[in-house]
Amino acid sequence: MYLHKTSRARAELQPGVRTLGQRERTLLLLSDGSRLAQDFYLLFGGDGEKIVLRLLSEGYLERRAS
Repeated sequence: MYLHKTSRARAELQPGVRTLGQRERTLLLLSDGSRLAQDFYLLFGGDGEKIVLRLLSEGYLERRAS
């Protein structure tokens, strides 16, 4: 499944809004619907999987077939 930003993620990425850390924001920027969740798992010293799962559970990301 491909990762897509939700409206919550788009709001987080607006100028002046900073509730997430730099790694989480970077992952949101990279989640453009062209990458699989597994593509991020090895990022950030192996913490990518935990970050993806957290962002999914908190509603910043969603999985779609394409």
